[in-house]
Amino acid sequence: MKHDRDLFSIGEIARALGVTRRIILHYEERGLIQPDGRDWATGNRCYTIDTFTKLRSIRSLQNLGLTLDEIRDYFQDSTDLMPLIRRLEQMRDELDLNIEKLYERSKAASGQIRPIQLPPQLVYRRTHHSETVADKTILLRNTALEAMRAYGTDITRRMYFTEYALTEPEEVSFCVAVPAGSEGEHVETLPTASAVCLYHHGAYEELPAAGQKLLDYARAHGLSPAGTLRHIYLEGPPQRKDPAKFITQVALPIHPKEDPQAE
Repeated sequence: MKHDRDLFSIGEIARALGVTRRIILHYEERGLIQPDGRDWATGNRCYTIDTFTKLRSIRSLQNLGLTLDEIRDYFQDSTDLMPLIRRLEQMRDELDLNIEKLYERSKAASGQIRPIQLPPQLVYRRTHHSETVADKTILLRNTALEAMRAYGTDITRRMYFTEYALTEPEEVSFCVAVPAGSEGEHVETLPTASAVCLYHHGAYEELPAAGQKLLDYARAHGLSPAGTLRHIYLEGPPQRKDPAKFITQVALPIHPKEDPQAE
């Protein structure tokens, strides 16, 4: 078959996709595509626009993290799509989380108070008496190590946070997100909760003042705190050496009947 205007050479396809000829040949070897003809003068493979479109889909699915075997099964309708959907949903959640982190980090001013819904979360939770930032840092790291060794971690969620009762601020619960389905000692599900929150940019020693700001806000707006305060660590010592650049989400759960989002 002579190469004509309705067929594209392998070189043309490679240039249009921004890949090498070797990649296209590898897709053939893995059974993802087949050449639609050959240029008898040169022996080069030729492809239709339909095959080009399929190649674009293959590249897109690869970029989403699917393996070539999964992509082949997808095109052959020989796979259960639900695991793939769940993987893509997990990637979406992780992407949303990172977008939120970047968005909050890009704000010129911190400390703005807004209502939120704290999502339900499966966590590994240990409670210890802790009075200093140094103690809390060590205990949170130890809790993270215990959780990882026993269950792994769920990177699509806020991974590390602490929570304490307003009446007993030195009795601190150290929480680490664990994968769905985890079961065992110290694993529990925290329910959805309405809250008001702010993003604090600064050292951990300043967090009590941030919490007091939320309590003052709740009092001024007729909201009833549910009795706890949560510190959700977004960027700290692993990412930043300067404490002034630490970012912590401080959340004050409130009783649902006082939900500010309903105002």
